[in-house]
Amino acid sequence: MNLRIHPSYSAPLWLAPILLVGAALRLIGLNNGSPPGLAHDEVAHWLINNDILAGRHAIYFTEAYGHEAGYHYLQALFQLLLGDHALALRLPSAFLGLLVVAVSYQLVRVLFGRAYALPATAVNALLFMPVFYGRLGLRAIALPLLGGLAAYFWWRWWLRRDKAAVSWHIVAAGVCAGLATHTYMASRALPIFFALFVAYLALTDWPNLRRRLAGVALFAGIYLLISLPLILFLWQMPTAEFRLTEIDAPLRALRGGDVRPVLHNAWLILRGFGWQGDPLWRQNVAGLPLFDPVLGLAFYGGLGVLLWRWREPRHAFVLLWIACATIPSLLSVDAPSNIRMIGFLPLLAVPPLLIVIPSYARLSTLFPQLSTDLGIKWGITGLTLLILVFHSGRTIQHIFGTWPQEENEVRFVWQAAFTQMANTIDQHPEWGGTAVAGWSPESMDAPTMALLLKGDETAVRHFGQVGEVQTLLLPNPTAGGAAVLRPTILPINPLMAQRLAHWAGNEQTVGEISYTALPTRPMPAPQVAQSATFGGELQLLGYDVVTTAVTFELISYWRVVGPPTAERRFFLHQVDAATGELLHQHDALAAPTQFWQVGDLIWQYHTLPTAETPSELRLGVYEPTPPWLRLRTENGHEFVVIRP
Repeated sequence: MNLRIHPSYSAPLWLAPILLVGAALRLIGLNNGSPPGLAHDEVAHWLINNDILAGRHAIYFTEAYGHEAGYHYLQALFQLLLGDHALALRLPSAFLGLLVVAVSYQLVRVLFGRAYALPATAVNALLFMPVFYGRLGLRAIALPLLGGLAAYFWWRWWLRRDKAAVSWHIVAAGVCAGLATHTYMASRALPIFFALFVAYLALTDWPNLRRRLAGVALFAGIYLLISLPLILFLWQMPTAEFRLTEIDAPLRALRGGDVRPVLHNAWLILRGFGWQGDPLWRQNVAGLPLFDPVLGLAFYGGLGVLLWRWREPRHAFVLLWIACATIPSLLSVDAPSNIRMIGFLPLLAVPPLLIVIPSYARLSTLFPQLSTDLGIKWGITGLTLLILVFHSGRTIQHIFGTWPQEENEVRFVWQAAFTQMANTIDQHPEWGGTAVAGWSPESMDAPTMALLLKGDETAVRHFGQVGEVQTLLLPNPTAGGAAVLRPTILPINPLMAQRLAHWAGNEQTVGEISYTALPTRPMPAPQVAQSATFGGELQLLGYDVVTTAVTFELISYWRVVGPPTAERRFFLHQVDAATGELLHQHDALAAPTQFWQVGDLIWQYHTLPTAETPSELRLGVYEPTPPWLRLRTENGHEFVVIRP
């Protein structure tokens, strides 16, 4: 029902505080307050943006499991204007998220009137899910904006009084729908929706649709034309979206005739609106439903209203819109997945309001003083304020309290420890060199620190290893010293930690990081001193040996004496002393050569099983890519013999 609102009821006046609160929820603490750091997905966005700014343009970027290009060009512009930091990465999402709020107001107003539009806008401005995705430097938030604009312009065309077959509104709808294709993978559900809605109109309102077939054809043509470059690219390179093969188990089961996974996902998605939501901390406060219990119950009731009134195009439109937006989650794992269903945001608030607002209207018949224009005006205003206050508090609690403090997934995925390490390095400008331990020193650690540091990141070295640090890089201190930093949840091999504490000083732990300050270069005193220089790059200083009944453990000590010309790995081979046959080997080095500087020390932990037959141990350095060239010592040898 459309409630009549008195002309004095000024929606823009009430929109202002809604948008201001929505803006505050999306902007406060955006620079690594919440989220508490940078996720690899956000860093991957930054690297793609750098490619764009360097002149590499594409309709689809195959990095990071594949990315549609549209959002990246906007993000690259912000990066160009504001610089390289988390705020520049996330501001586009915050602004797009606010535009989604504005679009939801206009779209709901066109469909159901202003009485529905204002509280719907409050829901979109304050609900945890839209606020959350407006705070991440990820491309998904662009989909509900462009999809919502396409829907809005479609209805502006469809409701024209002159019944014109073609107008600029339908052109704008086609343009926005086509651009939505270039935002996020879940946009593939949008053409399914429009095809189903046109089919619905053909069944229920054919005379009206027949007069507008030219407009529908124009919309479809523009939509296809703008989407075509991406369609052709993916047609020619189907492997570009290999990520789909990792998450499409329910779809594959459906193709094989098994509907149970899809039906199970449908149940999980349905209960996610008001009972138990997205289970993944990286996408939600795990299990938090989209709505609070009251609006959740109203949402389920609103779905019933939409089904009951399916012959009315606007109700069918909303029902199909929400249903089609869930398809990406319906056909993939980890349902309900909020990010894969993000397209439903512009109309998400409509179902519960179909219950709440008519309930107020019926209440006004019992209390005549409420049935006046003024009563309706203040009733809708009160409802909007109630939503504003309640959901502001709920969202504030989860955005700034519950979610960023979760340790097992959120603080790990968003690399909160890296944020603290960067702040610590910035607070110690006297450190002439620093070495940072992480889980991906070869790929994501360096760009993460480059984004987080306010100072010069070129003095930072990177090392580490998954599970336990077994390569340790100690930077060559300048006059101000140096430091080695690591997340406390990433332990150093106990033998290496013991020697570091003995030769370099005690490690300090602050918050989520531990660090060892190096006022001077530590001078290790290995059990066995041995000098050999490999390829003019690495000098072996010696090694320590620890032997047990089942293992042979060794720590080798190296100094960088020359710039490396390629990646390097250490090898420790155990060979039969009589035949030279390889019995066991251990290859390792988790300190990429691009960060080495002359004078740095590298400690490497090696382990082998204790051989039952007489054997010889050989230690050397090689290039870990074909043709696997080994560096030679100054005497022309490919290895040195270790003597326990």
